[in-house]
Amino acid sequence: METREKMVLSDKLSIDNPEIDNEHKKLFEIYNELVDLIELKKSREDFARILTMMTDYSLKHFKKEEKYMSLLSYPKINEHIAYHRNYIYTVAMYNIDLLSENPPNPVEIIKFLKDWWLNHIIKVDSMYENFKKENALNIKY
Repeated sequence: METREKMVLSDKLSIDNPEIDNEHKKLFEIYNELVDLIELKKSREDFARILTMMTDYSLKHFKKEEKYMSLLSYPKINEHIAYHRNYIYTVAMYNIDLLSENPPNPVEIIKFLKDWWLNHIIKVDSMYENFKKENALNIKY
């Protein structure tokens, strides 16, 4: 799969929670805007602006997700939160570095984002939904 391929929420990427899936879909839409900016050879400032949008939306998503995991009494919540914090730090540093003298390559950034989100959804987010199902919890997101 080429690095700059857009992301689409498919059944493979669904965690069987429509509200969370919709939030992931919105994150993919922002990611796809970043891909478009690279293809259109837009400025670093434009890329930084959209990356900031992604960070802001990610923070809202993570906050809701962490509250949900807390309601589930999910045993791996602290690991999951640490994973979120590491993501936010990495993306914030990319954003800061974009406006420096030696900015990172935007292709490197979208590769990180794509790899992180695919791994996070398929492996990490699916774990708390599986926990919910295995324990027959009736808690809404």
